[in-house]
Amino acid sequence: MLQLDPGMMIWTWVTFLVLLLVLRKVAWKPLLKAVEEREQQISESLRRAVEAREEAEKLLFEQQEKLAAAQEEVQQMIKESKAMAEKMRQDILEKAHQDAEKLVERAKADIERQRMQMINALRQEVANLVVDTTSKLVGVVVDEKKHRQIIDEAIAQFGQQQN
Repeated sequence: MLQLDPGMMIWTWVTFLVLLLVLRKVAWKPLLKAVEEREQQISESLRRAVEAREEAEKLLFEQQEKLAAAQEEVQQMIKESKAMAEKMRQDILEKAHQDAEKLVERAKADIERQRMQMINALRQEVANLVVDTTSKLVGVVVDEKKHRQIIDEAIAQFGQQQN
């Protein structure tokens, strides 16, 4: 059977305590120091990771703000370009309208001038024909100046009656 020897038990305890003291001096402190150093390294790494993440988030936010500002600026430029193009279109249309009106006015003036020239030419021709015909019928040369004046007055009165 198994018997407990008190002497052996005491020596086991003494050996255990001596071994524990030796290990505490030799191995326990360096192990704890290594664990603490590792814990500090991990803590420092975590702190740096958090700082890096915060810095990355800050940079991301700044970049998003810059992108939003750039997009807003682009939209503003597009809006200004559209407004400028519309103004140019309106200016071109207005100028074309003014040019067309000037052409119409010039054409009307040309037509009126040509009409007056044709009326004057027709009066002159009629006056010449009447003077020639009267001279042939009467057989006498009539004062051409006086005769032309009478014919012009008659034509003018005829023109007023037509209007």
